[in-house]
Amino acid sequence: MKISAKTDYACKALLELALHWPNTAPLRQNVISKKQNIPMKFLTQILIQLKQLGYVDSTRGSRGGYLLSKPPQQILFSDVLTDMSELPWASQPRKTQKNDVFEIVWRELDGVLLEHMKQINFDTLRQRERNVALYAI
Repeated sequence: MKISAKTDYACKALLELALHWPNTAPLRQNVISKKQNIPMKFLTQILIQLKQLGYVDSTRGSRGGYLLSKPPQQILFSDVLTDMSELPWASQPRKTQKNDVFEIVWRELDGVLLEHMKQINFDTLRQRERNVALYAI
């Protein structure tokens, strides 16, 4: 599966905000950029889109920044990918021909992949990230 840089960055930004959870002090954009290695010019637009999609809230001012708009366990990986237009088939069934064995297999794989991604939320990803960091030491 190929994921666009935009979606990869969106997931990384959400991960950083999930790692910050439940801290109520907004996380500044430059901190997210530095910790997740996301270019600022992309991050600004991505955070705007994530806010429009209801994943993040923002606060202006010298103490401003971003926070998740809901707990990380309520943000499904599949929803983020679908909302970022990476999984167009997730919202629309694939058109198939009854006698085309490959179309049937592709639809089965779509279903398996989507069901697996529905089991992953950003709390799960946060825990995985912390485990990876432990092994990196």
